[in-house]
Amino acid sequence: MKTIFFYLKTINSCQMTSFMIPDNLIHASFFFTDIVGLSDPKMSTITQSSKIEILNKSIENCSTYKNTPREKIIVLPTGDGMVIGFLNGVKQPVKLAIELHKKLRDYNDTKEEIGKVHIRVGCHVGNVFTVDDLHKNKNYWGPGLILSRRVMDLGNKDHILITSTMADSLFELSEDYKEIIHPLHDYEIKHEQVMFVYSVHGEGFGNPSKPIMKTHVTENNSIRSNPGQKPISCRNVEFRLLLKNHVTNLVQHERRYDLINASDEPIYEVTNGIITHVGKNFHELDAQIIDERQRELKISGISADMPHRKEFTIKLNSPVFKGDKNKGYTLKYAVEEPECVHENLFLINSERLVYNFIYRKETLPISPKLFVIGGNNREKKLLEISSTQISGNIVYIQWVKEDGIMEKDLIRIEW
Repeated sequence: MKTIFFYLKTINSCQMTSFMIPDNLIHASFFFTDIVGLSDPKMSTITQSSKIEILNKSIENCSTYKNTPREKIIVLPTGDGMVIGFLNGVKQPVKLAIELHKKLRDYNDTKEEIGKVHIRVGCHVGNVFTVDDLHKNKNYWGPGLILSRRVMDLGNKDHILITSTMADSLFELSEDYKEIIHPLHDYEIKHEQVMFVYSVHGEGFGNPSKPIMKTHVTENNSIRSNPGQKPISCRNVEFRLLLKNHVTNLVQHERRYDLINASDEPIYEVTNGIITHVGKNFHELDAQIIDERQRELKISGISADMPHRKEFTIKLNSPVFKGDKNKGYTLKYAVEEPECVHENLFLINSERLVYNFIYRKETLPISPKLFVIGGNNREKKLLEISSTQISGNIVYIQWVKEDGIMEKDLIRIEW
C-alpha cells in the first residue's frame, strides 16, 4: 500500500494526517468505441461478425496501438466494440480515434452501404480499480471507464466525443489541439448528471454535426452567478464595439465586467450569454475570455448553443469573495451585425456603464445612437455622447452612464 502524508498547519500547532492509496487504483486515458447500427435486425450475423473483425484488425494496424508497450495498455472487448486504456499518456485515445477513422474511411470507400463500418468514439481520462471476476481474471471498473462510455453513448455515426477533463488535459499539452477540439454543449447523462462535451473533428475524421441527444438547458441570462452564489452585481460594465468592416458590418465585441460579490459565499463560476442577429454556432464566434490579470479563463459548460442565442459558464481562475475589488473578466468575440444594430439585456445590476463605439473615418457617414430601454416601463431613452475623439483615421465615441444600469434594462446601439 502507498502512503501519502499531508501536513496541515493550524495557528497553534501542526498535525499530520495520511490516507492510503489502494494498490488496485489505476489512472489512465480511455478510448471507448462501438459499431453504429450493428444490432440492426435486418443485418445478417455473418455481416455483423465481419464488421467486428474489421474493427479489431483496423485497431491492431493503427500505429498508436502497435507502438504502445503491452504493459502500458488495457484492452477490454465489449461485444460490438472495445475499450482501451492507455497508461503512458493522455493523447493516445484521440490519436487512435483519428487514425482509426482514416483507416475505416479508406475501407468504407470500397464498400456498399451495408458493408461499411461506422463507429462512434468516447474518450476520458480518469481512475479505475482492478477487480477479479468470477473466474479470478483481472477486470476493471471505475469512473474512467464509465464516463468514456457515457460520452460515447451521446454520439452518432462518426462522432469522436471527449469529456472536458480530457479536453483540458490536451489543451495543456498544446494549443494546436484547439484546431480540432470544439466545444459542443452540456449534455444530460445517467442519474441526472450533466457533462460538458467536446467534439473532435477535422479533415478526414470526426463528425462536425451536433449529436442528436438531450442537451441541458437553463434559463436565458446575460450574466449571473450559479445557484447559491447570489447576489452578484457589477461595479462597472464596459462595452467596446469595433466596426471592422462597414460592408459586412463585422463587429469585434469586447465586454469587461468588474464583479461584486455581496454574499458570504465565494463565487467560482459565472454564466454569460451572447445574442446575435445572424445564425452562428458557439465555435464560430471564436469567443475568448480573460481575467483581470490577462489569464485565459476556461469555459466549463455550454447550456445553450442555438443559432441566435448562446449561454455558457465561465470558470474563474480564483474565486471572488465578499469585499473583493478589481475582480472580473473580459469577453471577446466577433460577429456580423447586418441590421447595424446591437442589443444587450442586463439581468444583474451594474453601478456604472461605459459604452464605446469605434470605426474608421473613411467609413460611410454614420451617426451611432445609444438607447437605454427601461426594464419596468419599457421607456426608450437616448443617451448623450460623453466624448468623441479622432486619432488618425479612427473615430472613438463614448457614452458613460454614471447612475448605472438596472436588471432587465436593455441597451441598444444603432448606426
